[in-house]
Amino acid sequence: MSRPSPISRWLVRAGFASALALTLFFAVRLIMGAIYWNDPSKIDQTPAGWMPVGYVARSWEMPRDVLIDALDLASMPRRRRTLEHIAEDRGIPLDTLVTEIMAVIEHHREARRD
Repeated sequence: MSRPSPISRWLVRAGFASALALTLFFAVRLIMGAIYWNDPSKIDQTPAGWMPVGYVARSWEMPRDVLIDALDLASMPRRRRTLEHIAEDRGIPLDTLVTEIMAVIEHHREARRD
């Protein structure tokens, strides 16, 4: 039986190192996310201009799609846009958008209670 060539050994080692690096990367992301969202100060945060819609939805423990549909954001680009940018695009003050968001959140929570 012949020994594997140096190139094939190198490829196996490189593949293993790549798989290990990806595993570590995603493990660290998972742990950091768990630590971040377990902080009580991150729960039910008042929406601010720097927050994207997904952050607000996660903070208030509601599906992101519910918030997107209620605010009619489906027609807007899907990139991570802050509430401040969304308010600018809609031509309304940020406070008005925050009021709309809080109404959607309250309606969603009441619907879940029933």
